[in-house]
Amino acid sequence: MNILDYFDHPQKKQNIEYFVHLVRVAMADGVITDTEIQLLNNIGHKLGFTDPEIAALIEVASKSDYIPPIQLSERFEQVYNIIKMTLADGVIDNNEMRLASSFAAKSGFNENEIPKLLVLLIRGIKEGKDEEDLFETYKKERKSYS
Repeated sequence: MNILDYFDHPQKKQNIEYFVHLVRVAMADGVITDTEIQLLNNIGHKLGFTDPEIAALIEVASKSDYIPPIQLSERFEQVYNIIKMTLADGVIDNNEMRLASSFAAKSGFNENEIPKLLVLLIRGIKEGKDEEDLFETYKKERKSYS
């Protein structure tokens, strides 16, 4: 039985799908570093997963359908964490950026705004800005993205 079969609460399923995508981003370069594992564990715990659930989800990170949250702030937070994951090992490769872009599209961000959104997040995270500040900047600049 698949670990996903144990959960039927919509929020839990959404968190699982999101976490699996984070795992895919971490695996995009072919290896999950200790820093990426630590970040996955931190985010997994924040999402309410136990250590065994996190380990199982990392192992089961197979293709699944993602249903994004309705709230823009939650979708932004998830893309923020995706970018944070790509930066965890200090190197952003093309595969990771492709997956981050794909995740942003699946999260409902407009195709025209995704490149600017990702640049905003990469620069902001590298500069040490927190998610809330970046979200405020995104909301102000959003109209110019389209």
